[in-house]
Amino acid sequence: MAALLGCGEDIEIPTPRTDDNPVLLWVGDTPDFPMCPEGRLDYWDGWADVRTDPQYQNECGTCACSPAVCGLPDSVKAHEAPLCADEGVKVNVAGAADPPGHCVKTSPLVPGDAFASVTIKPPMMAPACKPSKGTPPPLTGTFARACPWTGEYRTGFDGLVCIAPERDGSCRPGFSARFEFQEKSRDARTCTPCECGAPVGGSCVADVLLFSDTTCSDMLISINGIGTEEEICYGAPAASPLAGVRVVFARDEPGTCTPTTTVSMVDGTIESGETRTFCCSSAEIIYGNVDN
Repeated sequence: MAALLGCGEDIEIPTPRTDDNPVLLWVGDTPDFPMCPEGRLDYWDGWADVRTDPQYQNECGTCACSPAVCGLPDSVKAHEAPLCADEGVKVNVAGAADPPGHCVKTSPLVPGDAFASVTIKPPMMAPACKPSKGTPPPLTGTFARACPWTGEYRTGFDGLVCIAPERDGSCRPGFSARFEFQEKSRDARTCTPCECGAPVGGSCVADVLLFSDTTCSDMLISINGIGTEEEICYGAPAASPLAGVRVVFARDEPGTCTPTTTVSMVDGTIESGETRTFCCSSAEIIYGNVDN
């Protein structure tokens, strides 16, 4: 496969024929395609001898698992009856956990005559860890982009002036640098999923502070050391409204998971289209051997 290095400043480039859609052809060893002159978007992309870098083989990467994070309570239930004896009203305090410890106004506000007890929802540890996602390894080969000929050679675009071959497949004099590329359809490779075992260890403990005002100045109840067990009922001071909440971690130790799959593997193939031949004008072409 021929690899393009560039055109000398004093090279006299023949004017391409106008009846076979002449192009400017960029050729490189990475898929970092340049923009076409004048920002043209009607380009053609191709590649040749494309394969996965041997050092990566067919692996997408080693599997890993994120921690099973702790989550603060996102709601409480305000009860009109003592000892949480009625169904209660759900009070949203999700905003109190972002960031933990800041004061949030309860939604809804609970008047004093409707607030005799409260059910505290416990903190939770995530039931699962998130597995890592692999990325297909990079491709090696020879890559090409054919941009529309704009009427003159652009020195700022590192490419060759090219035309189509003759009917017999040969390249005419002045356009003797021959390239063949398959159309770059798409890289259809994906990675097999990683999986994680159940979380182990860790500890999630929360403190919940309830206030009678929306600025969290007048504290009603400080409920400390709430673990990840069942909901717990607490009594509230008589005739006191519930208007503000602070929620913080007393202990935030995420659980850990072990990958049940060791390596994410490449799945799928590279899809190529029809072969296109370019006859190009250049005096600086270096020929190298291409492995079969």
